[in-house]
Amino acid sequence: MNSTSIRAAVLILKHHGVSMCITGELALNYYNVPRVCHLDDDFNNYTEYKRGFPRVRTTRWTYPPQSIVIFPAPFFSLDPIETVLVPPSADRKVHISKEIPDLSQEDIANLPLPRLAPLLKGLARRFLDTGDDVAMIAVEQLVDGMNLDEAWAEKHLEGSDATLMTLVMNQIRSKKSRIDYFSENKITCFISDEEEAENVRLIPGLE
Repeated sequence: MNSTSIRAAVLILKHHGVSMCITGELALNYYNVPRVCHLDDDFNNYTEYKRGFPRVRTTRWTYPPQSIVIFPAPFFSLDPIETVLVPPSADRKVHISKEIPDLSQEDIANLPLPRLAPLLKGLARRFLDTGDDVAMIAVEQLVDGMNLDEAWAEKHLEGSDATLMTLVMNQIRSKKSRIDYFSENKITCFISDEEEAENVRLIPGLE
């Protein structure tokens, strides 16, 4: 994954006084959810939520071409943006998900990624408010990608309304049932063993 186009967008928006937070597929990959690729110009059940929002696309200076869709922060309940970003982690041991192996710790430090709690909460809220199934799928994937448990939810989603908490807790309690019968994974459908489960807890933004 080449982060050049995203870093360029961050710098351009910052120059014009616009705060930015990365969501969508890259944020999911960061939190250990397997990559999902969609054709830029195709809309389907999984990409319909992007319709109508502005997008920028790279030209020949990067390959393959990349598109960035620009959402308003309230779309994912990430407003104000400055309060939801992953803090610097230069002085601590970190883990980079296997889903973004091409990005270094320095690359990640220069990207405005959301902390897991506000991202998860925003996606859950979007599903509850609009019935957006893609947001619900993302909630489930984040639970599985990071092996979230009830203690984490109670700590980091404290103050959320009961409906949102119930939705997240149900996904946590059912994560074992989503492991494919033919899979060798022991922890979740995205995490194979205890070692990997311990490693993902070192991804900045979990706590």
